[in-house]
Amino acid sequence: MIEHFPVVVVATSLLSAFTILLSGIFNRKIGYYISLGTVTFQLILSIFILDHVTKYGTIRYWLGGWRPPWGIEYATDELGAYTLLVVLFFSFFATIYAKRIVEKEIEEYKIPYFYTLWQLLISGMCGVAVTGDLFNLFVFMEIASLAGYALIAMAGKRALVASYNYLILGTVGISFYLLGTAFLYAVTGTLNMLDAKILLSLLYENKVVHAAFVFYFIGLAIKMALIPFHIWQPDAYEFSPSAVTVLISTAMAKINAYALIRIIFSVFTTEFLEKFLAVWTLVAWIASAAIILGSIFAIMQRSLKRMLAYSSISHVGYIVLAMSFLNTKWGIMAAAAHLLNHSLMKATLFMVACGFIYKTNAKRIEELEGLGRRMPFSAAAFTIAAISMIGIPPTAGFVTKFYIILASLETGQLGFIAVMIASSLLSLVYFWRVIEALYMKGHHEEVKRDDLPALILYPALILAVLCILAGVFWLAKGVMFLESIAKTLEVVG
Repeated sequence: MIEHFPVVVVATSLLSAFTILLSGIFNRKIGYYISLGTVTFQLILSIFILDHVTKYGTIRYWLGGWRPPWGIEYATDELGAYTLLVVLFFSFFATIYAKRIVEKEIEEYKIPYFYTLWQLLISGMCGVAVTGDLFNLFVFMEIASLAGYALIAMAGKRALVASYNYLILGTVGISFYLLGTAFLYAVTGTLNMLDAKILLSLLYENKVVHAAFVFYFIGLAIKMALIPFHIWQPDAYEFSPSAVTVLISTAMAKINAYALIRIIFSVFTTEFLEKFLAVWTLVAWIASAAIILGSIFAIMQRSLKRMLAYSSISHVGYIVLAMSFLNTKWGIMAAAAHLLNHSLMKATLFMVACGFIYKTNAKRIEELEGLGRRMPFSAAAFTIAAISMIGIPPTAGFVTKFYIILASLETGQLGFIAVMIASSLLSLVYFWRVIEALYMKGHHEEVKRDDLPALILYPALILAVLCILAGVFWLAKGVMFLESIAKTLEVVG
């Protein structure tokens, strides 16, 4: 029965979206409870899927009983199941967080439409995680993207322009992906990822295959907001509704990174990449530039949400840099771990940042002065996540940097160690400004504590604690799971 769960996860969210839309005619507020119940059910299913895949191997499900390459296959291996769990875990917390925020920021008549789009976004992300078909992945990415554009636009005013820019660049990115798929289909005659992988092993010198890879990489780099394709992201994160910012900066950002990992390692493979080491080395240095420039741009910001947006752009570079280490398992292990690590840190940071806006309308860093005394638990959650972003042991952020340093040492590419150190120092600069404002500036007389409501505060506190626990887990038993992912993707070393 568990082998049907990947399909059920996707279908449940689609059915939920339709149900919320209809029920909104009679009760505009019931959509939240339907959405929360749906995501909770999906999260439970994802836990069973990961447990099954870990014990028994990849789940392969042929839709309608049609065998690949004629039919669409859902292929859920350890990486896919893990990503699915990450997506639904943060969708669950974002949904809990959304209730009070959405009631304040979204007009009442729009709330059923909001949660309808919310479920469509989650459904698209789940589909990307479980599919084993290149065109089907395109379809699910578009479902998620179109829902995301509409959710961002719901804030109105400047969010409309941010959503439009995201729409234009997102369309360019997905068009590149579709061109890559068309080129690959032209030379292999299949859209199934496993079939394409087998057939491509005979076509590594084919120029059409080379063009397909370039199209895939550029398209997904735009979707991920890798510098220099990042210009849509700061506005999208800053002006979108708070709950949407939390969801797209965690789950949606990581599903695009997962898609790139999946295409590169499950379709083209490391054997293909090793034939173009010079190009792949250039990609590694572009990723390094993204890490440094993203941090520098973050330092330049005065808006807290915009600062966090540029920080996210920097951390996209971490994932791409980690993927560039082809001759060691530590690189792909760092990339896989960072799908969770960065989501934990950024969800906490955005939850608190948006909470500050909800409670005090403080959007700029200087407006946060004294909030560490007035809102101690919120400020503590933000500080823990900031420490993790800087990379202090044994937090989750430290683990990613530690694995990248191990990969650099093993492959002899010592320049990337300097990139990690510089990144930590730059992160310290821009997060220290916030911590200083929270705790060391403003009036020092006694103030009345007035922290965030429970539904906003508790998710942030839980995730802040997990920023530490996840780091300990990856350094202990979690390393075996990451090694298993590296083995599944045929990355050894």
